[in-house]
This record gives sequence, C-alpha cells and structure tokens, in this order.
Amino acid sequence: MPPPPSAVLKKKTTSKNPPFLSQEFLIQNHGDIASSIIMILTLGAVFHVTSPYFTVFFGPRHNATNFISYSTVPATLFNYGYKDLAMLFAYTLVCITVHAIWQEYVLDKLNKKLHLSKSKNAKFFESGQLILFYVISVLWALKLFQDESYFQSGLEYLWRDYPYIGMTIWTQLFFIIQISYWLHNYPELYIQKVRKEDIPSRIFYTSLHLITILYGYLTRFWRISLILLTIHYFIEIFHHLSRLAYFYTTAKIHSIKAKSISKYLLNIWYYIFIVGRLISIVLIWLTFWFGLKSSSVNKISYTSTSLTDSNDTSNESIMVSNFNTPTVRLFTLVTMGALQFWLVWNFIQFHMRRRREQGGAPSTATTLTKVSNKLKQKQQDLKTDKSETDETDERPAIVANGIGNKKSN
Repeated sequence: MPPPPSAVLKKKTTSKNPPFLSQEFLIQNHGDIASSIIMILTLGAVFHVTSPYFTVFFGPRHNATNFISYSTVPATLFNYGYKDLAMLFAYTLVCITVHAIWQEYVLDKLNKKLHLSKSKNAKFFESGQLILFYVISVLWALKLFQDESYFQSGLEYLWRDYPYIGMTIWTQLFFIIQISYWLHNYPELYIQKVRKEDIPSRIFYTSLHLITILYGYLTRFWRISLILLTIHYFIEIFHHLSRLAYFYTTAKIHSIKAKSISKYLLNIWYYIFIVGRLISIVLIWLTFWFGLKSSSVNKISYTSTSLTDSNDTSNESIMVSNFNTPTVRLFTLVTMGALQFWLVWNFIQFHMRRRREQGGAPSTATTLTKVSNKLKQKQQDLKTDKSETDETDERPAIVANGIGNKKSN
C-alpha cells in the first residue's frame, strides 16, 4: 500500500531542508551564508556612522604616499600592515561566494552532460575552478604591467628602488585576493566533500602557493613575485584546459574534433611550460644574483615612519622593511630555483608516464586482438569437431540399417 501524500511530502522536505545550523545545512548554504556576511559588511561601509569601522574590510588602509616627497608617481601608494587581516577575511568570503556561484551555474551544468566517473568529477571541478581564477589573475596582472610601465622600463625595473616604499592600490588588492583565494581552498575541502585520497595533494599545492605568495608579499619582492605568478598561472591555464578537453573526449568518444582539440591544447601546454620555466629561472637568477646585489645591506632593517598628513589624527606609523641581505637573496634564489626545477621534474615524469601509457596501448590492443582471434579459431575448431562427430555417429546407424535391410531381404 503506497504511503499517504503527506508522508511523501514530509520525507522530501526533510531531505532537501536539513536541520538549521547542521553540518549538511552549512554545506548546502555556504555560498548564501558567505554572501550574507559580505552584504552586512557592505551595508556597514555605506552608512556614515559605521563606515570608519567597516571600510577597512574592502580597501587598503596603510597609506604610504606621504613619505615619498621626491616621487613623481601620481598614484597613491600603500604599505602592508595588520589591517590587511580584515581585508583577507572579507575577500576570502568573496572567493567562497564566487566559487559557489561558478560551481552551481556553470560547472554543475557542464558536468551533467559529460557523465564522468567519481574520480574524474573531482578533477573536472578542480580544473574548472582554477581556470577561472588563473584567467582573472593573468588579465589583472597584464593590466598592472601596462599601468605601472613594466614593459617600458626593462628588466632593471624588477629591482630598482628596492625596498619599495609602497604599492598601488590595485597591486595590493591583487596580492590580497591571491592570498584570500588560496586561504579559501582549505574550507572548500570540507564544503565540497573532497575525497580523502585527494585531500593531501590539495593541501600540499594550496599551502605551496600560499607560502610562496606570502613570502613575496612580506619581503617586499612584489615586482618579481607578480611576474613569476603571471608566468606560472599562464602555464597552468593551458594545463587545465587540456585536462578539461580530455574529460570531454572521454564523454564524446566518437568526436574526432574533440580529440584533435585535446591533443592540440596538450602540445601547447608542453611548449609553454618549457619556455615559461626557462624564463622564470632566468628572471630569478638576474634579480637575486645581480640586480638586488647593487643595493645590498648587511642585515634586515625595519624603518618606522609616522604619518605627516594633517588630516590624519591616528598617529599611525608605517614600517618599511629591507630584506635585501646576502643571506635572504641566496635563500630566495635557491628556494625559487629549486621550486622551478621540481616543477620541471614533475613535468618530465608526467610526460614519460604518458608516453609509456601510449606505447602500452597498441600492444594491449594487439594482445586483445590475438586473444579474440584465438577464441574465434577455437570456436570454429569446436564446431568442426562437433560436425565430424555427428557424421561419425550417423554412419553406424546407416550401416546398421543397411545390414538389417539385407537380412530382411
């Protein structure tokens, strides 16, 4: 007997609406919760009474422009400080919200059309999220290169005037969002219910990105860090594009065009990876071995300067640190160089493993063909033996019938 309609409706409602503040409730509604907190912070920044307390969540606060009387740069410059923590909190929530929107309205719809396995689903969502972040970061960085005359100033611009007193508002926001994005990856492991076997690798590369960006941000190596990140992200765009194209070809087996596009993107990634890593190694070597050596200091120094703006009564001081010591430069050179070589080594291993798999595929196909041919031959032999046996069984009966007929005659 079927259950009454009220029971069915009650069961469906329970499955779709978990208890308030339960684990499943937080996972299903994490995007709405994060966006609600952002709206509260935004409303606080709008009203005049609360704006001094809430604007710190959205924009740089450590203004360093007053300390550069000799500078000809018209843009307002900012230094890092403890108030950046409020920005990190707000922009981490922004990353969680954008992650949820991109997942629900784009990636989930694409994934339903592909019908991938569970392991491939995890990689599909990972690549889909990273591509969006990498593309935005590369476009943002290219805009910074144009606005701050990276291309026109030459390689010397990477180490000129170090330690830099401040950075433009868009440069600081770039680094803040970079740190916020990699920070938001940690709660996403729980929110997205990532498989246990995938968690160690996710934590490793997230922590590696986070530590590297924090190191470049805090040591004031902003310009070289910005360029190296842009090169790395540009390489990774093609890596994840080729991976997504591969997943598409697995779903569309008979699509020759999809296979050719996947192979084409993979070849582009190969060439860009090699060229990009070589450029990164050369830039690291030139910056930390030659460029910064001309303004080297014996030990790390911290210079504190108070604000001189008559409109500011907070008596805030700006700490300008100088990490251009031989020890720091050598450590950075060795660490960054080792990281690049490690990435190259992983790339070589991936390429060799793929070649072995491709080399093993034809032999496997040949073996399967031979096995199938042998099975067909055995089936034919069995049929032949069976027919011969039937003929042999029929002959005695015919002979016996012939003898019986003779006797009767």
